[in-house]
Amino acid sequence: MDLPKKESRSDVAYGHLKRQILSAALPPDSVIDEKAIAESLGISRTPIRQATSRLATEGFVRVLPQRGTLVAPLSLSDMEQVYLLRSLVEPVAASLAAQRANPADVAHLETCEQEYLAAFEVEGEAPDHSLHTRFHVAVAEIASMPRLTRIVRELQEQTQWFLAVRLSQGRQVPSPHSHHPLIEAIRNSDAEGARDLSRSSILDSRSKILAGVVPDADLLLASSTAMSLGELTAR
Repeated sequence: MDLPKKESRSDVAYGHLKRQILSAALPPDSVIDEKAIAESLGISRTPIRQATSRLATEGFVRVLPQRGTLVAPLSLSDMEQVYLLRSLVEPVAASLAAQRANPADVAHLETCEQEYLAAFEVEGEAPDHSLHTRFHVAVAEIASMPRLTRIVRELQEQTQWFLAVRLSQGRQVPSPHSHHPLIEAIRNSDAEGARDLSRSSILDSRSKILAGVVPDADLLLASSTAMSLGELTAR
């Protein structure tokens, strides 16, 4: 592999490993063979270690003495927390996007939506949930708050990972859903409508997968639905 700068080798290794994890090609708790990966990419093991260090800070891998580097475990309890956080963060991003979007922003959301739905129409291929992540990150980017965008991306990637793992285990995941109502709310500068649509979509997806699995987190999630946008932004 032709890589012009040594600094980019770590990025290449990071991107490769992250795609393997998010697609469940590397399952939770599996060992990451640094030597084999380095050979497949045509690079040394140093960039691989740098990449796994980055992935460890994001919660995707863990480095264990005497055992090496493993893909992190993933539990329903972990995902309950992710859905809880999404129910708090993404509605705020959607509301801000509705207040700040211009026609070019809306057009970009429509493109993301078309590509997301089209990917699920291809028979015989695993659905590409990264396009769902892309859509929601695009909404957050319109809000023009980089920290918010980073949080949304991290939570969406965790969800993407969870869905890929479930599919690899032969389990059901929610069917693809249209974001058209949310796009229209953003187009029409309907901040409250965008917020409510975002929250209801998250709670619906969560209920289809996780309902009743973790009672304590259920209570947290239920209480979070009472929080208004004003309460969130005032903190």
